[in-house]
Amino acid sequence: MLNNKTLLKILSVLIALGMWFMVVAGHEEMKEMTVPVKFTNIPKDRIAMSDDTSVTITIKGAARLLQGLENSDVLLNIDVSSFPEGQSSRRILPTDFKTPLRMEVVDVKPNSLLVTIDKLATKEVRVLPSVIGDVNKGYKVEKITIKPNTATITGAENVVNHLENISTMQINLSDRSENFALNVSMKEYEGVTRIEPENVEVMVKLKEDLVEHEFNNVPVECMNLKSDLMLSNAPSLDYVVVRGREDVIDTFLDHVTFLTDCSHINEAGNYSGSVAYKTNLMVDILELTPQKINLEIKKR
Repeated sequence: MLNNKTLLKILSVLIALGMWFMVVAGHEEMKEMTVPVKFTNIPKDRIAMSDDTSVTITIKGAARLLQGLENSDVLLNIDVSSFPEGQSSRRILPTDFKTPLRMEVVDVKPNSLLVTIDKLATKEVRVLPSVIGDVNKGYKVEKITIKPNTATITGAENVVNHLENISTMQINLSDRSENFALNVSMKEYEGVTRIEPENVEVMVKLKEDLVEHEFNNVPVECMNLKSDLMLSNAPSLDYVVVRGREDVIDTFLDHVTFLTDCSHINEAGNYSGSVAYKTNLMVDILELTPQKINLEIKKR
């Protein structure tokens, strides 16, 4: 059994908690939030639109209730059943909002909406790819194919009549060096309520981006020269013209060796030799000048 002292302590705690709850519950605060605009009772074969798809409100209520309040807990439904076709201005009143109990909307921005009621229309339009980014260096886009390449759109007559093309969502080409295919959805358009199909297949075909580049004063090695002989002057080519992928061309001189065979030279003197090259790069040597170089050999 609890004695009187213990009971008094428990009672005191409960009274204190009750008083604290009453103070917190009674304390009012204000909170700013964004609420989407929803149109209701839209006439058949019509569409309702506004440039403002949401409004910012200030709502007042008990502090403890505001803490857990979400944007979806407050509703703004505008009945457009009596709106005429065309544009109409509609003032937004705090009473238009559906809020949880013991909460009140005290401010709305904007406080009015310009609402457009338009006929629904359907039209077939082309689908265009929307691309961002650049493929890897050394490659370029050869072709982008969309299947299907047309779509049927439904929406406000004034909007649909002015649309000839619609775009896919963005397709990122960054770091791509191979062909690829993606299933991509359509970009959203204000006033368009439906796009059929909702997704298209986008196939991107890449090809090597071949460039030509000229290198000047390219050194030539004298291979298999006897150990007691040496070159008086280091031979070089006037220029070399190369074609290949740009990223490969950038490393060309680091991965190619131009050489002439000096194994037949036995003594000092002046000689000429044909120039050859070796490399593991996928490039085309378009021009090499001169094709024979002069060699001045001397004793060590």
